[in-house]
Amino acid sequence: MAQEKDKAQAERLKSKFPLKTLLIISGVMLMEALAILGAFMLAGGPADVKADIGAKVKLEESELPVEKLVVTDRFQNTRQGKAYLYDTEIYIVIRKKHEAQIDGQLDTKAAQISTDIATVFRRAEPAHLLEPTLATLTRQIRAALEERFELDEDGKSMIEQVLIRKCTRYAADL
Repeated sequence: MAQEKDKAQAERLKSKFPLKTLLIISGVMLMEALAILGAFMLAGGPADVKADIGAKVKLEESELPVEKLVVTDRFQNTRQGKAYLYDTEIYIVIRKKHEAQIDGQLDTKAAQISTDIATVFRRAEPAHLLEPTLATLTRQIRAALEERFELDEDGKSMIEQVLIRKCTRYAADL
């Protein structure tokens, strides 16, 4: 009989819904929610944020491409056994944020840059000077210019592109 009583009591405990425990847990959770809600109410809402449109516009403007004239000159090439002059205009494309720095370097290194480009023209093969896109000549001039100009703050070249706007050939020895 004692076993039957224990079994009956165990079944009652199993079948009995733990209402008291659930009410206590719910009460504690409700108090936590009220405490958190009160803390947020006392702290106030998030600060108002205003977009600085001027900074975005300045950033966009600083990334715009700018063309700068590097040199306008006549360069000689005698690789074909005949002297030819190439009337040339060379531009570089840079970002607007580098414009002041490039202008300063163009002013201080103008003779060095012109000499480097003249050397490229004197060493150029006749086939390179007759290419429709002047791709080989453009690459060589870009390499020469990148050696002269400093790198930007990221360690990259400030020169985006080299443009040979004019490269007209004239016979120099008639």
